[in-house]
Amino acid sequence: MLQNLKNGVAANQFDVIEFFNGQAIKGSAQFESLHNQAKYWFSSAANQQNFEKSPEKFVPQYGGFCAIAMSEEKQVAPNPKSFVIQDGKLYFFTRLLFGIIDAKRQWVKAPSEKQKLADAAWKELNK
Repeated sequence: MLQNLKNGVAANQFDVIEFFNGQAIKGSAQFESLHNQAKYWFSSAANQQNFEKSPEKFVPQYGGFCAIAMSEEKQVAPNPKSFVIQDGKLYFFTRLLFGIIDAKRQWVKAPSEKQKLADAAWKELNK
């Protein structure tokens, strides 16, 4: 599966559990789990354990690439501090797309429409 990894670590080294608590917090290699050939770092042993119980619940959508870019059939590294939890899933965004458009705002305006486009592009990329 295609993934946005930095030195083999997903979510730009951020703790994916914390996004579901409304926070963007860096993880530590001290609390590391491996899932789908990617390392995930956590800020605590408790978060690491929660992830290991059901990792698919917490992994970012579209391999951790920007959701708006994916809806345009592009793979763009996001800024993990720009995220949305929608229908229990984690979506990342670039802060500014091409220096003009705020990607997260574009998603929030039409989430269902953008999600359908991104889902189709993601499926095509992972054939």
